Amino acid sequence: MALELVGGAALGAVVGELFKAILDLGKRAINFNPVLKDISSKLKAITPLVKQIDELNDYLDYPKEETEKLRDLMNEGKRLLLQCGDVKLGNLNYLKKPFYTQKLRELDTAIRSFMDVLFLQMARDQKKNLKMMNQMIEIICRLDNRGGSSKAMDLIVPPCLVPPLREETVGLEKPVKELKLKLFKNGVQMLVVTAPGGCGKTTLALKFCNDKEVKDTFQEKIFFVAVSRKPDLKLIFKDIIESLRGIQLPDLISDERAFCYLELWLKQTSLNHPVLIVLDDVWTGPESEVLDKLFQLPCCKILVTSRFVFPRFSEPYYLEPLNHENAIKLFRRAASLDKGISKLPDDETVEQIIGGCKRLPLALKVIGRSLSHRPTSVWKVTGRNLSRSGSIFDSEKELLECLQSSLDVLDDNMVTKESFMDLGAFREDQRIPTSTFIDICTVLYKQDETEAMVTLDELSSRSLVNSVTTRQYAYDDDFYEECFFTQHDILRDLAIHLMNMEPIEQGKRLILDINGNDLPKWWVDQEKHPSNAHLMSITTDEGFSSSWPDMEAPEVEVLILNLQSRTYNLPGFIKRMNKLKVLIITYYGSFLTEVTSEDNQPLDCLTSLERIRFERISVPIFSNPNPKPLINLEKISFFMCKFGQTFMNLSTQISDLLPNLLEISIDFCKNLSAVPSGLCEIINLQKLSITNCHGLSSLPEDLGKLINLKKLRLRSCIYLEELPESMTKLRELVLLDMSNCLGLAKLPEKIGELHQLEKLDMRHCSSLRKLPLSIRNLKKLKLLCDGEVADWLKKVEPRLSKQVKVQEEEANLEWLGL
Repeated sequence: MALELVGGAALGAVVGELFKAILDLGKRAINFNPVLKDISSKLKAITPLVKQIDELNDYLDYPKEETEKLRDLMNEGKRLLLQCGDVKLGNLNYLKKPFYTQKLRELDTAIRSFMDVLFLQMARDQKKNLKMMNQMIEIICRLDNRGGSSKAMDLIVPPCLVPPLREETVGLEKPVKELKLKLFKNGVQMLVVTAPGGCGKTTLALKFCNDKEVKDTFQEKIFFVAVSRKPDLKLIFKDIIESLRGIQLPDLISDERAFCYLELWLKQTSLNHPVLIVLDDVWTGPESEVLDKLFQLPCCKILVTSRFVFPRFSEPYYLEPLNHENAIKLFRRAASLDKGISKLPDDETVEQIIGGCKRLPLALKVIGRSLSHRPTSVWKVTGRNLSRSGSIFDSEKELLECLQSSLDVLDDNMVTKESFMDLGAFREDQRIPTSTFIDICTVLYKQDETEAMVTLDELSSRSLVNSVTTRQYAYDDDFYEECFFTQHDILRDLAIHLMNMEPIEQGKRLILDINGNDLPKWWVDQEKHPSNAHLMSITTDEGFSSSWPDMEAPEVEVLILNLQSRTYNLPGFIKRMNKLKVLIITYYGSFLTEVTSEDNQPLDCLTSLERIRFERISVPIFSNPNPKPLINLEKISFFMCKFGQTFMNLSTQISDLLPNLLEISIDFCKNLSAVPSGLCEIINLQKLSITNCHGLSSLPEDLGKLINLKKLRLRSCIYLEELPESMTKLRELVLLDMSNCLGLAKLPEKIGELHQLEKLDMRHCSSLRKLPLSIRNLKKLKLLCDGEVADWLKKVEPRLSKQVKVQEEEANLEWLGL
């Protein structure tokens, strides 16, 4: 590869030194000006390429030996130029001019040859990379039911899929029609929908994208991008390209290179199909740079939603609040008045509430649902309070104050109210894992999983969060790893607004949002800033590289780290968080980040930890040769993570390090080729979930040692061929999920000894042609399978027919959050 030919750090410096030597010679080398000009032009052409290759080689860690030939060529050129500087008319050295001229010509030829090879190899590498990227992520495996065989499909999930409309809309038919008339006009490239927060701009954009005429016009070429306050141009362009071309690009490309690719592929695509790009929630200032770039592309239509006006791009379309009739309709629906669930209050109270909400859809929905099932007296108080407020358009603060009244009715349910406040700890416009919400509620509010889900349902019923539709049976058997929800950014602002009303030293939560290395002034000014927060959230962007100021936060029980940089050094003050029970580290880039600490002990000192979740993290869990046991850890989750060799080859018994672990979840961890046998020594383990791990081909023979295991999930481990015979010793097992295990060909012959087994999910196990006869001994068993397998079982094992349930799971990739 070209990288192999010119690899090694600081190669650009060597080329730069030769170029500088040419400039330094100046008039002293006037006798060689023609050939020096040729060499100079070649170096100018090659310098930016070599600089980019330098960056790639730093990241890929290529050995320096591979660059010696080129280094020698550049260094020889420097020596030759110094000698040429001594060749002057009337000087004895002038007789050597033909000799040095020939040497310079040879240098010029050598550089030309290198350039030819470089360009050919880079062209080849680009094609190879495009081919490889198409196979990088295995997203879903599906059974070909008709042929009775299976096939794994390697797909790239388009990052810019249009989200579905979650509920029926009110009052948007006219705005959609007007948007079509304006945007479909010839010569109109961009249209900006403008309105304050909470007016329904995003809902209108989704309604527009799902309109039949729009879908017929743009076919499959509609791309939806959430921009928000801190957009990453490169990532936005990259996401559109990946959605457009169905490939995955490396994340090392620059903003300009990504834009060039986008421009090229948009021009190619628009020859056959018009393209629509929806940019949702664009902010003013540097954030609007994405509009500057995309406005240069005449080959697509662009719909923008924003709280701001951008007159240089288009005449704004102002989205008005709902008219009175539609406002009442939406409010009645939100408050369950149409269903007769809530008692209808007097008309004056309803008018006060609708007037106070200024007919804004978000306020109507949130406040309407907060009043559902409430006494008439609560309605009247809410109506009076809202009628006293000023115009909601005066400032965003007044919208927040309006929505705050919806939380007042939660005063008798403080856990729900506090849980809503906790959601400000997560990044804007990102899905939040349901399992993470449960972890927080378990620690901060002493709730079990069922109680935490009731709290989440309460928030959802009041429109304070939006549930993300996941796989149809994702909630079965308390498995929440594939379940997520989102929150409107205005509601997130409300949580942060309420949090900021308390002094930092006294607040229950501390949320730090850091841009680059711009740390809060109060933190920098005070050497050890005290905080009594129980929940701390730190969000950094990809420009963050600063060292951490110190902090005293002894009361923190939940720590959430939201990352975007490729490497991340944990704050040193974490070691003193002696009450820390939940640690959540999430990387929001395309690939993985590496988390480190100053003393190479990222977790060992946090002995109070009860729950850990890593997402898109490459981190050695126990990098210290003699780690301290995490004696209180009960649950650990990995999502799209990479395991280091220290995890696979621990010298210390895992059971000694995690003696009280009850639950392990490993999802979409592609490099997991084997499960460390030491995991089977954790005899307290009750739940083991290894799902979507396509590199896993076998399980440890010692699996049967997990005598307390109740639930084993192996969903979508497509190359898993068999289950170890020892698993028949799992006498406490009540659930075995091996759905989508396409390569699984046999079950243990004595599976009938698992007398507590209540559910066996074997949907899409196409290679499993025969069930052991002992399965008929499982009297409690409910068997989930495909229709074809069910028909076969009814013929071969009619006694099982009453225990067989056919379930066809609908494929749904929204839970990936890509």
